[in-house]
Amino acid sequence: MNAAAQSPLARLRRVAADAFTLFLLPVSVVLLPWSLGFRVLKCFARCERLYREAVEPAWIAARVHCPGSDEKMWKYRFRLLRLVDQADSYLTLLRGGRWWQRRIDEHGEWPTAVGARVFLTYHWGAGHWIWQRLHAQGFDAWFLARRVHGRALGMSRLSHTYGRFRAWAICRIGSRGPLFVGGSRDLLRQALDAGDSLVGMLDLPAGAQQNAIETTLLDGHVRFPLGLASLAVESGVPVTLFSAGLDLANGRRQLWMETLPAGMNVDEIMRRYVAHLDERLRAMPEFWQIWREASLMFVDADTSSARQAL
Repeated sequence: MNAAAQSPLARLRRVAADAFTLFLLPVSVVLLPWSLGFRVLKCFARCERLYREAVEPAWIAARVHCPGSDEKMWKYRFRLLRLVDQADSYLTLLRGGRWWQRRIDEHGEWPTAVGARVFLTYHWGAGHWIWQRLHAQGFDAWFLARRVHGRALGMSRLSHTYGRFRAWAICRIGSRGPLFVGGSRDLLRQALDAGDSLVGMLDLPAGAQQNAIETTLLDGHVRFPLGLASLAVESGVPVTLFSAGLDLANGRRQLWMETLPAGMNVDEIMRRYVAHLDERLRAMPEFWQIWREASLMFVDADTSSARQAL
């Protein structure tokens, strides 16, 4: 980090930017009728200075795999999704289940809430509102999350306050709460044994010591960890995939659900998991929130073939 970025003025600007995007703007927007609030967010999404430190590296990573994408439109959609996701942190607390149900287009059938279930989802889209729907359908679910490091949610320490607020909020809207990954396998198994469900995302860079699967995504090869899918098979609980999107025209939410057949092995679950993500990425690549980490997930095709040959 250069001297200018460490100056008191630069730090003040970062704090002000986080205060505006994480608190002031979303709170102001959710007090409006959603149709108007969404139009306000669309206007702010056209500001090229907004989220620049997150948008630029995401675009640099994505353009390799998204040939033909218009840079200006891509960045606009990426910013808009982030704005909506942050607004949802507050909107889910202020609006009830009926309000949300009228504004969600669901594709696929909800599974029957009998016993424990593993829900696998993605960093594609914005699905903070899913907890109300899960609770309404009879699922008591824990959220598997990575501990936030550095400035993943913003540019200053103020983002840590927002992160704690968001963790508190999911408990208020239907989640059992977060379970942090890393040495928690026994806790996850205990939760399933108790009849609770788990919600987790596997579209993450796999660690060197993690069990992982290598398969194709878009135009390349990816390596994803398979721990939660493996746990589901070991525990004999059913698996449902879901992804949560956004209609750019009117702000309606989109939910795709896919319950996998019983008896699938880990490889079959993961290949269906990646195929579901591939469909969403081909339709709207701008909605993958972790593009900046893509270089750690996409692997060289020759390296992938060599690993599979071992």
